[in-house]
Amino acid sequence: MKSNEAESIITKVKKEMGSRMVILGHHYQSDDVLKFADFIGDSLELARKASVIEDAEVLVFCGVYFMAETAFILAQGKSVYIPDVDAGCPLADMARIEDVTHAWERICSVSDSVVPMTYVNSSASIKAFCGENDGIVCTSGNAYEAFAWSLSVKDKVFFMPDRNLGRNTAYKMNIADDLIIQWDPGKPDGGLVDDEIARARVILWKGWCPVHWPDFSRESVENIRRDHPGIKIIVHPESDPDTVKASDASGSTAQIIEYLKGMKIGDSVAIGTEFNMVSRLSDNYHSILMVLPLRKQLCSDMAKITLEKLALTLSSLDQDTYRVKVDDKIAQDALKALQNMLRIRT
Repeated sequence: MKSNEAESIITKVKKEMGSRMVILGHHYQSDDVLKFADFIGDSLELARKASVIEDAEVLVFCGVYFMAETAFILAQGKSVYIPDVDAGCPLADMARIEDVTHAWERICSVSDSVVPMTYVNSSASIKAFCGENDGIVCTSGNAYEAFAWSLSVKDKVFFMPDRNLGRNTAYKMNIADDLIIQWDPGKPDGGLVDDEIARARVILWKGWCPVHWPDFSRESVENIRRDHPGIKIIVHPESDPDTVKASDASGSTAQIIEYLKGMKIGDSVAIGTEFNMVSRLSDNYHSILMVLPLRKQLCSDMAKITLEKLALTLSSLDQDTYRVKVDDKIAQDALKALQNMLRIRT
């Protein structure tokens, strides 16, 4: 299918469906897809949007699968579709429910004062596990608030699956390094002994986003500072703590956008996150700011959502090929953890 044909199909279906269909698009999507999105945002913004949509019967999620699952859970009673059901997330795949359950049982054998918390970049089953155990979901935009909420009700946080976001957030809360430990699912009992679990305030799952680590590094920050004296650098908090420390700021995609809004005309900034978003910001701000990528990093799973696949999805709304469904019990439990997230103030 050629691009112009795909655009014609999308335009036609959007006109026919009107307010009965909403297309949601993540910032990491390509420009040719996002131009058809009714709403663009980061994970937190899209979760909030999905939870309040009333008129639409159909949601089409241009992002990765865990995001579409989240939309299904929050937008109860609506039909949710994704243009490629194989658009996954390597980070989410690093936390398997059977491994997390084993870790939880081991941790709870040492302490009964633990809140399970999952990054939104996780499967519906992991979110359900958190909901079933009075836990919470967070995004990179509200991780600090979710940590604060968790530590206000229990002594410890068991955070999965992104160790970098977890450690960066713990540091932001001034939690000492010796009170932060890592559960390694590849080792017996996570590689931890009772005393370590008992003493810790934060237990991190060993997982990471391959877009943001290890290619974003202190070295890449130092290199771009050398090449562009005076440049400001902001990175996503999925980057490792050493990279965050070397940068001027860190933040979610929405927070990165807000950071640029506060810069002065003529300033330069390097951004450490997925390249599609950085390229779009460079185009949008080219007349007042110099916006550079810290490195060119693309998410191959986000790239699976194409204009042609979006057109095929909209042509197949009467079929289940692109439809997203979550088991009722899993959705019910996951909703508890997501609602805990949506209740906290940011």
